[in-house]
Amino acid sequence: MKTKIFRLFTIATVFMLWGMNASCKKDKDQPDSPITQNVERIALLLDYETGYGGYIYPVYNPYVFFKNGTVVKSPYIPVDEINTGAVTKEVAGNSGTWKQTGDKVNITWRNGDVSEKEWPGNNSIAAGKDEKLQGAFSSISGGGNLAVGGSVGILSYSKMSFTSNGWFTNEKVAGGGNSSVTAYSKLTTAGKYNIDGYTLTLRFNSGDVKRLFFCFYGNDQKVFRIAGRAYTKD
Repeated sequence: MKTKIFRLFTIATVFMLWGMNASCKKDKDQPDSPITQNVERIALLLDYETGYGGYIYPVYNPYVFFKNGTVVKSPYIPVDEINTGAVTKEVAGNSGTWKQTGDKVNITWRNGDVSEKEWPGNNSIAAGKDEKLQGAFSSISGGGNLAVGGSVGILSYSKMSFTSNGWFTNEKVAGGGNSSVTAYSKLTTAGKYNIDGYTLTLRFNSGDVKRLFFCFYGNDQKVFRIAGRAYTKD
């Protein structure tokens, strides 16, 4: 129990420190972030989520503001695959409509709830073309498993490891290791990866392919998002 509570305090501390740092780097136009033609802005906005024992902690979630007035919170799939007319729970954490008023944005969620957020919020940082990671990473927020389909089926992705030459595994490998480690040869939990902009593509050794939403939380690349989870290096 103490471990779980400590974990939640750690989560809160990471996001609060990141938020204070990021708030000094707001950039309305996001000149370094490739945005699709249909998107006004992809921002990281502050939410408060309930964790173990009812403890409430701050977390910054990605919000995609489309030019047609649709907003999608915590997308699981790449931005260019989102059909704003059919956003389901398999596509994103939530969706609704948005309207900016000065330094605020008013959101009406699909269930009728209303919320007000700061505008323009903190920048989400897109990855470079064929960006590479190295190391073992653990999820610090989010939940659930990843429905991949095919021979993979359901993948638990609370832990991920990557190598700088393009391999990933669903297991924890100290320092990320290298592609010769046995974990990277498994059929349904490992394979090759590619990161480009706001998209992470996983090509499993089984032949299955999954494309997911991806972004960094800052230029230092210490925290990043994959689908519904945020990760930090172990």
